[in-house]
Amino acid sequence: MAVTAPLTACTSWEELGALKGGRERLADGLHTIEPTWIDGLTVAEHSVSVDGTTITSKYPVVPGATDFTVDIRTTMAERETEFITQGDGGELTQHAEFLVASNGVLGARVISQYEDRVDASTHWYDVASGEALPWTALLNGDQAVDQLAARVALALHKDHDVAADAMPDGLPTPQDELPDAEDTEPALVDPEAVWKSAEKHEDSPLADLGFDAAGDLVVSFSPGEVADNEVQVTVADSEPLLSRFGRSARQAVRDGEESLELPSNTVPTYTIDCDRVPCVALTFDDGPGADTPLLLKHLEAYSAKATFYVLGQLTEGDPDTVRAAMEAGHEIANHSWKHDNLATKSGNAVQDDIEKTWKAIEEATGVTRTTVRPPYGSYNETTQASIDYPLILWDVDTLDWQHRDTEKTIEAAVSGTRPGSIVLFHDIHRPTVDAIPEVLSQLHAKGYHFVTVTELFGGRTLEPGVAYTRRD
Repeated sequence: MAVTAPLTACTSWEELGALKGGRERLADGLHTIEPTWIDGLTVAEHSVSVDGTTITSKYPVVPGATDFTVDIRTTMAERETEFITQGDGGELTQHAEFLVASNGVLGARVISQYEDRVDASTHWYDVASGEALPWTALLNGDQAVDQLAARVALALHKDHDVAADAMPDGLPTPQDELPDAEDTEPALVDPEAVWKSAEKHEDSPLADLGFDAAGDLVVSFSPGEVADNEVQVTVADSEPLLSRFGRSARQAVRDGEESLELPSNTVPTYTIDCDRVPCVALTFDDGPGADTPLLLKHLEAYSAKATFYVLGQLTEGDPDTVRAAMEAGHEIANHSWKHDNLATKSGNAVQDDIEKTWKAIEEATGVTRTTVRPPYGSYNETTQASIDYPLILWDVDTLDWQHRDTEKTIEAAVSGTRPGSIVLFHDIHRPTVDAIPEVLSQLHAKGYHFVTVTELFGGRTLEPGVAYTRRD
């Protein structure tokens, strides 16, 4: 896949400096690592500080492991949406730490902190299948989840002096004796089944599940949730509970090898799953314009990413502005050379127009070609047959070009947007640029994430010449 734009605030893992000294042991047993051996590993940051709310989320971007990157970033995005829509303000900080990166297994822990509350969960990746997996993938089915819950409850009661009526929500009443777990053949992981299990156990206190260096299973709790922050289940007791993937993950932790072979070095073109969180693609046509630099500042305040459908003629005349938009992480796409109605042109003329525009974009930015927006949203069968790229239209038309009214633009954008929307603006009009801060504020308060068109459609294949108006 092609990279459409650089990731925001992206740095190498070594430069981050969050972890030092290779393998480390947390105070109570869970191991984390600094996986400097993953080629091209970087850390991206999503940061917003507006209206009494501050969010800082740092997440790993792993070349060749798109699903893993997307799951971690989307988990953070889900918590961001929950935090924002609660409307209480304050500060949310999130980061990820790696648990393992060897023997075909990736594991990471996502930690979210708001005031004294800490939410954490572990996330896994099977390199062989290319599947991101939840914590339930470590266990041999729902019965094993229940057996682990019973074992943890008993350990909390007997070994950590937690009263039966003070158990974390989701754990059963502790029993004095536990039946021996059946040492059944560990099952192969069915990704669909383990994701359904994770959804079933969405609020389970077992979600922060990993291993210590010896291979003991470790369940971590938020500070203050129980007397101690971790419960360890020995290899002997946990062995019958683990799936085949869980046993592979445990062995990878125990081996501690500093190596990982991924199928490619391709950097993910998107990092968020817009089926799991509300996303909107803000798109700007006909530029670059005199106020495009101001628009970039408005977008930066929300870590918002947009798509600019630029004209080749104007790009050639002002490559610096287009390059600045690209360097800020926005997507640059094709809106024809000088806004001719492509439906009135011959097939060869359409091809020449689009090709000439792409060359101007490439000269200004070096980005890979992505999508085309035909001027006026006008196209016919000849247009479609002559353009080798997906055609992107919109489902929310602000009509900003017509009325040139800031308040009307705000109202149209906010009232019309729903998850998966593509919103049409024109950054060549100052009233439109002036509307963007309030559009961002109101949609942000509703929990929306501002993504490029490529990010909105995620890993879906968009067909050349086919017109798309929104995510679904």
